[in-house]
Amino acid sequence: MDTKVFKDLYRKVWNTRVKDFPVSSLSSLLHGYLAVYSMVRVYPWLEDNYGSRWKIHERVREIARVLSLLVENASIPTGERVGYVADLMNAYLTYSDMNILDKALDGAYEILWLLENKDEAAASCRSAEMCRMLCSCFYFMNEKKYVEWAWHIIDGWDEEKNTISMEERWKRNRAKDLYYNTVGNDKMNESALSFGKIAAREKSDDYAVLTLWFDVLATCEYEKMRLNS
Repeated sequence: MDTKVFKDLYRKVWNTRVKDFPVSSLSSLLHGYLAVYSMVRVYPWLEDNYGSRWKIHERVREIARVLSLLVENASIPTGERVGYVADLMNAYLTYSDMNILDKALDGAYEILWLLENKDEAAASCRSAEMCRMLCSCFYFMNEKKYVEWAWHIIDGWDEEKNTISMEERWKRNRAKDLYYNTVGNDKMNESALSFGKIAAREKSDDYAVLTLWFDVLATCEYEKMRLNS
């Protein structure tokens, strides 16, 4: 993948205000910036290309503020809200604000209560976002049952792997990576570079597509640098 493709996309995303992106794009936007932040933290000279760690950190903070409002909104359906909780927990690992974590945990406790009390909407949620939230709950709460639930979700995906969209495949791949890292399993998951080959060829002004490609290509860049280091 040509790094120039990603740099051009990065400038386009950077020059767009966070509030101009629809809430459905915030997850991809957040994870794209988290990947760039990781690159700049490990390779400081990349600040010349992507801006200072502080500026990237501020973008993560800005997205986290919006996510925290969504997490507190009980009128949002469980299946959608669980993604905001999972993303807010991911944001906390870079943007270490206890207020952010407290809001994420409050949202997670509410969803977990629904799960444990057999709420139909919560119990039927087998999404990548639910898997990520359960893994993060295990990380912060250290209760094994959460990763067991996460594996139960992952184990049921195999039958659907040939019928899902590229976006859903990417989300599940991220969830599996988090699961394997959480349980200390060094199992190799699908490389981000395979997704990057597709993303690099696509062009769109649609924010949902734009942020998805940003997420994919940022992760690819970070993966390439780790492989070459």
